[in-house]
Amino acid sequence: MATALESRPLADDVEQTLIQLDADYSTIYGPDLTSWSRGVRGEFFELQRSRRTMDRETHPLHPRKASASRRRRHCKQLPWRIHAVAPGAVTVLLTPVWTDVHGPMERVFVVTARDAEGRHLKLPRGGSRQIAALVQGAFPAADWNQPETWRADGNRLTTWQQRRGA
Repeated sequence: MATALESRPLADDVEQTLIQLDADYSTIYGPDLTSWSRGVRGEFFELQRSRRTMDRETHPLHPRKASASRRRRHCKQLPWRIHAVAPGAVTVLLTPVWTDVHGPMERVFVVTARDAEGRHLKLPRGGSRQIAALVQGAFPAADWNQPETWRADGNRLTTWQQRRGA
């Protein structure tokens, strides 16, 4: 099986884009960065950051590269850690949402936690992000482009299936 090789790696394209951006700003505002106004410097640095992360997610597909023993410990402590964020959570649904509010497309997770009776639990500020990071760390091999459901009774993760009919 043959592998197609790109003629120019993506890193070279990004580097060329950054060099061109630097040249454009230097031509207009001068070579001395310290003489630029604060707004221009902020815009320049923001453009640099967006060009660097143009084709890369802010949160990688597998957020943690941990040893097997570390992953087992994450998995074993997961119910306790989730209950610290969302007390009484029995089922947690993690839904990936792609957004471009802050520039390049970014994947964030909307987390819905429910108790034993099926009532929705209110999460504290930053709770969705925190629970998503915990579950991703415990189950790095899961497909995080689809909604996933974590259940406390067996400490297992399954792909969410939408009920159809009726």
